[in-house]
Amino acid sequence: MDEFLTEESVILKQKNKPSWFLIVGSALLFASSYLLLFILYDLATAVTAAHFNLKPILFFDLIAFDNNDAWYPRCVKITFTIGAIVMSITSIGFYLLYLTLKKTSLALRLTFIWLSLVSFIILAQRLFGILFARNFQFRDLDSKGMELAIFTAYDYWKKGAETGLAIIGILICLATSVLFSKPFLQTASSIYQIDTPEYRKKFVIYYIVAPALIGAGLITLFTFPKNLIPNFLFFGCFAISTISIGLFSMRSSLLIRKQPETKSNWPLVAAALFLIIVVLIRTILNNGIPIPDTGVGHLLF
Repeated sequence: MDEFLTEESVILKQKNKPSWFLIVGSALLFASSYLLLFILYDLATAVTAAHFNLKPILFFDLIAFDNNDAWYPRCVKITFTIGAIVMSITSIGFYLLYLTLKKTSLALRLTFIWLSLVSFIILAQRLFGILFARNFQFRDLDSKGMELAIFTAYDYWKKGAETGLAIIGILICLATSVLFSKPFLQTASSIYQIDTPEYRKKFVIYYIVAPALIGAGLITLFTFPKNLIPNFLFFGCFAISTISIGLFSMRSSLLIRKQPETKSNWPLVAAALFLIIVVLIRTILNNGIPIPDTGVGHLLF
């Protein structure tokens, strides 16, 4: 009997052995999601600015405006809120895509999980960042990830209302625990990874916390010294989200769906994607891209 239990324990340990290949792959998907969505946020702002003839030039860490004489209140409000609106759409949109494709491959599920989660946290970071805007020069707020403070200033919001927006940002971080704890648990390759508190805690540490830490390290390593303040604010909000997701995952009674165990090299694809994004940042976006008026703004504003 003891021999049988020993053999079973060995099998369980083998099934619960962390796969660093998958952990690093998930971290690369997280880092790629953040960099892509950060660029998308600024691109949406630049495209809107082009509609108002501000002649924007898109860099990775800022947007330069060659025609500062074209600013007026309505233009300012729309230009510096469009990014938050886009993140609201992508956060919900990618989550719906995950729900549609949650029975597909691990790589596809993780991609949409990270894209949706990062969209929510970027939105939360922009809302929360309003609280710190008074510590920086007004003209630099858009490059610090605090452009919503420009909107609230031009719209004459009071301090209490701005604090309310920051609180909404924190609530978004906490709400991600409800939305993403089950999706992350369902990425487990076996029920043995999460069927006891001990194993589930290990899964949370290795497959949720570790990718977050590794991904944050990669983002900092490849973007330093640019974007320090936006990255810092994002990581703060993301830490709140990660901790809440981890704690909620420990309380979840969900059993995972049976997923086919197939060997895949998708982490290598994730690594290639991350490197392509880094090269884009270090070359094209480092020199700046003039953004023309696409005509889209005439349909929306």
